[in-house]
Amino acid sequence: KFHVYYMTVSGHLNYTFTGNYIAYKNKELVDHLPNSDAAKAYLACNIELDRALELLIQRLEAAGVAENTVIAMSADHYPYGLTNRQISELAGHEVEENFELYKSSFILWKKGMKPVTIEKPCSSLDIIPTLSNLFGLEFDSRLLMGRDILSDAPPLVIFSNRSWITDKARYNAPKNKTENLADKELPED
Repeated sequence: KFHVYYMTVSGHLNYTFTGNYIAYKNKELVDHLPNSDAAKAYLACNIELDRALELLIQRLEAAGVAENTVIAMSADHYPYGLTNRQISELAGHEVEENFELYKSSFILWKKGMKPVTIEKPCSSLDIIPTLSNLFGLEFDSRLLMGRDILSDAPPLVIFSNRSWITDKARYNAPKNKTENLADKELPED
C-alpha cells in the first residue's frame, strides 16, 4: 500500500498563448472555440491534466494495479488569472461572486465504480474525513475540521469572509443577507 500526492501546475496562469508554453502547445485544440483568448488559453492549459490522467490510468492498468487504485482530485482555487467576465464566459452564465465563484468539483475515481453525484455543499476540508472513512482509517474527528461528504452529517461550508452555506440556507456576509435554500420556512433559531 502506498499514497502519492500530485499538485499540477500546468493549468496555472498566465492564461495567454505567448506567456504559457502549455497553452501554446495545445492552442490548436481550442482555436475553434468561440471564447476569448484568455478563456481558450485556460482550457488549453487544462488539456495537459486530461492527458496526464489518461496516461496515469493506462499505466496503472498495464501494471495490473488499476483495480486497487483510488484517485481523488480537487481544485485548490478558482482560476485567479481570469477576470470574472472570462470565468462567466466559461460557465455560460454570469457567475455569482460570493458563492458560485468558489464552486468546483471533487472527483473520486476507482475502476469499475458506479458514478455517484453528491450535490450538497462541501469544501476541501471535507476530503480527508471522507477518504478516511472510505478506507476505514481511524481518526479523531475533533482534530479535523471537515465532515465526511458521504455521511448524513449536515453540510456546512464557511468562507473566509464569514459567509456560509448549508443545504438549507446560505448567508452572504458582505451583503448581510440570508437566503433560504429549502422548500420550507426555516426556524428562527
